Amino acid sequence: MLITQGLHRLVASLLLCAALLSCTPETTQPTVEAERSADSAELASWQARAANVTIKRVTWGIPHIYGKTDADVVFGLLYAQCEDDFRRVERNYIWAT
Repeated sequence: MLITQGLHRLVASLLLCAALLSCTPETTQPTVEAERSADSAELASWQARAANVTIKRVTWGIPHIYGKTDADVVFGLLYAQCEDDFRRVERNYIWAT
């Protein structure tokens, strides 16, 4: 059980790091309006993804994650991991960069 939980956390951390590292920086400075519209578009995208995910926790706090696609479930897994132990996710991200 502990090995499985640790493995899930490791996989989730690696997926998060891979997703964050695959983003390429822009070469031009966007305007404030462009940043706001990009931020609102990104926020709408994340909210749409979150609408497809259901996280139910059992008595012991173990998350059961349901989603329409595998990507939705991975998103829910990362969300649940951040709820449980955000400091570790953040530390792994900083270490990976």
